[in-house]
Amino acid sequence: MILKAILGAQIFVVMLVLLGLSFSSCEEVESLTDVKFNATFGGDIRIVIEDCGQVGEGRVDDLGCSFSGSIPVNLRSDPDVDKYYSDLKDFDILGVTGEVKSVSGGPVIINGTLSISAGQMKASWIIDNFTVESGARITLDNANGQWDTVNKILDSKKDFTISIDGKSDKGNVSFVIYVEIRTKVTANPL
Repeated sequence: MILKAILGAQIFVVMLVLLGLSFSSCEEVESLTDVKFNATFGGDIRIVIEDCGQVGEGRVDDLGCSFSGSIPVNLRSDPDVDKYYSDLKDFDILGVTGEVKSVSGGPVIINGTLSISAGQMKASWIIDNFTVESGARITLDNANGQWDTVNKILDSKKDFTISIDGKSDKGNVSFVIYVEIRTKVTANPL
């Protein structure tokens, strides 16, 4: 009788171990069927700064010329994201940058904030004394966890907005800045 109880307990333990291994193996098999690809989101933000006079010899202060602009971004604008939309697992930010594509009436110096937002989630970067001229680039880093927030926005599978607002050292200027979010995407169609 005792021998049967011990043998039964051993069989039970072996079954638990095998069950645990099978769950672990399912996760490993699932990760083998993951599809990974790069996706880029963003677009051109067009800014027009009205004529408000010269603020002061290349200096932006509280009297600067105000500006703002934004673009909506559809998550499904990337063909691969659209293809795997219902099977998306996660996004990993590889980089966030801005590049001035064109300037009319510039160069101009700006201070402001660039933001990526969806609902209550918002990642923001401070832009300080940035000279807007054709080809100028700005790298938007993860110094304050902004990429983590952008990952959450993307993982929510909702459309989002990229916006920029601030002040410039002079008016009567327009420019286009292309903002780009580069990501690695993981999906699992199984």
